[in-house]
Amino acid sequence: MIRKGMTMYICFTLLFIASFVSPIKSTAASEQVTINVDLLNVRSGAALTSSVLAKVKKGQTFDVVEKKNDWIKIKLSSNSTGWVAAWLVTKKANSTSSSSSVSSGNGTVESKATGLRFRSGPGTSFGVIGVFEKGKTATYLDKSGEWIKISYSGKQGWVAASYVKTNGNSNKATPSKVKKTASITATSLNVRKTPSTKGTRVGSLRKNASVTIIQEQGGWAQIETNAIKGWVHSDYLKLSSSGSSTETPSTTSPSTTVKASGTVTATSLNVRNNGSLNGKVVGTVTKGMKVSITEEKNDWYKITFSSNKTGWIAGWYISKTIDKTSSSPSTTNKKHVKIIYNGTNIRSGASTSKSIVKRASLGESYEIIETVGDWYKINLGSTIGYIAGWVVETSGVSSPVTKPGSEQYVKNKTIVIDPGHGGQDSGAVGTRGTLEKNLTLTTAKLVYDKLKSAGANVFLTRSNDTYISLNSRVRTSHYRNAKAFISLHYDSTTDRSANGTTAYYYSSLKDAQLASKLNSQLVKQSNLRNRGIKYGNFHVLRENNVPSTLLELGFLSNRTEELTVNTSSYQERVSQGIYNGLAQYFK
Repeated sequence: MIRKGMTMYICFTLLFIASFVSPIKSTAASEQVTINVDLLNVRSGAALTSSVLAKVKKGQTFDVVEKKNDWIKIKLSSNSTGWVAAWLVTKKANSTSSSSSVSSGNGTVESKATGLRFRSGPGTSFGVIGVFEKGKTATYLDKSGEWIKISYSGKQGWVAASYVKTNGNSNKATPSKVKKTASITATSLNVRKTPSTKGTRVGSLRKNASVTIIQEQGGWAQIETNAIKGWVHSDYLKLSSSGSSTETPSTTSPSTTVKASGTVTATSLNVRNNGSLNGKVVGTVTKGMKVSITEEKNDWYKITFSSNKTGWIAGWYISKTIDKTSSSPSTTNKKHVKIIYNGTNIRSGASTSKSIVKRASLGESYEIIETVGDWYKINLGSTIGYIAGWVVETSGVSSPVTKPGSEQYVKNKTIVIDPGHGGQDSGAVGTRGTLEKNLTLTTAKLVYDKLKSAGANVFLTRSNDTYISLNSRVRTSHYRNAKAFISLHYDSTTDRSANGTTAYYYSSLKDAQLASKLNSQLVKQSNLRNRGIKYGNFHVLRENNVPSTLLELGFLSNRTEELTVNTSSYQERVSQGIYNGLAQYFK
């Protein structure tokens, strides 16, 4: 009896313990982390000195097994684990989806401005890579402050948001449901998870492979085969003659007869028998080929190519120029420059050393006679003049003059941007309730976008509302072997009248030059009081081995300044100032 009683007691005890242990294990398993750097080492122990077991890529998500100081143990597979630095991952609760998706291609945008400049990055300091003409549409890719990233004419770039109209639901409209068969026309065609060139690649298909089209969306088609399912660009599909379509005809605008020529910008482009992706493929043209354009309908061009063959091609893959011998001259076909700065110099020759013949005023427009190097020869009425191509807007010009922007100075430089505070550490709280941690993250992301577009190797110490220790912030700088470390903050004091921006340094030899360059550019952009550069005994500066600066970007304790720093225009200006300061520093 005693033995039976002991057995029952042990069983109840084990059940009691299990009832508490099980929930703890399930809670640990419910937490996940997502890698937020391009390539991250997974180590055998919770230290930078531990051996590397594997490498994981940005965007991958793993279950959390254990936490230790600033390190997290993740589950790589059913029987494999390893440690990653906590400051280089993003924590999140487990959801029904094991991988995070990046939103892209959320509709289309339409240009509202004539000669809207299309830039390589989100800011006026970036080079012009083309013109997004008024009335044309492009695919919306992303947004950074007051700039929108688009895909247009086979290129990806940025335009000012105030000059475009966003059609947010265009790509989210009910896709045309079809059941067609088609074959691949490209030598090797990537299949992607989402209908965008930024979509994750899930495989590839070879030329002449047969696919079934499930649905179409914008210029993309969702296809499937026995082995793969995903999205491909419709321009690389040739419909089978037996393929039927349930797509409703779209309302088309009348065609316009034009006389122009163009250059193909796509690697290989299908020529179709009508101006639509459903048209039968009658030929192909390749990148750099010159074609004659005889008609335009919607965004499609009817062309003559290869010994008088004719057909239709997608206009967004053509760089068009109007023929000078056009039989019906029109002012709309002429090339013009528009003055965007008061007092712009017009000179007697194509050089800054030539004499000034006129100072132009904002809004004035002049006809372009020809392009001379980086200058435009323009018609002044009674005489001619020359104007620098990089200080004007143009219309009717397919490839505007541009000079290498400041991106040349930050390209390939490794830079760490540190948004101050986060998580339970809110930082300063403004008179209207603004949290410093939110503002610093907003600013950091705008700076990140600008630097990334310029080709810099840029890293954030945090990319969401997460608490990161001061040691971890410094470790990121050392781990990445950064060339510059910028910590972003917003100020606060009991003196409600205090205002302005400040740049702090710790070492006059290591940090002062960086602080000085950033401060001078910040003052130009922010329009706030310049409090100068000052010595600051801050942990992220003192313990940092690389050139480091801590920036205070305005006072949240000042009621007026709190309103200012919360505006999108200020955030755009101050992020541009930080970007410009870094460019000047590396220059």
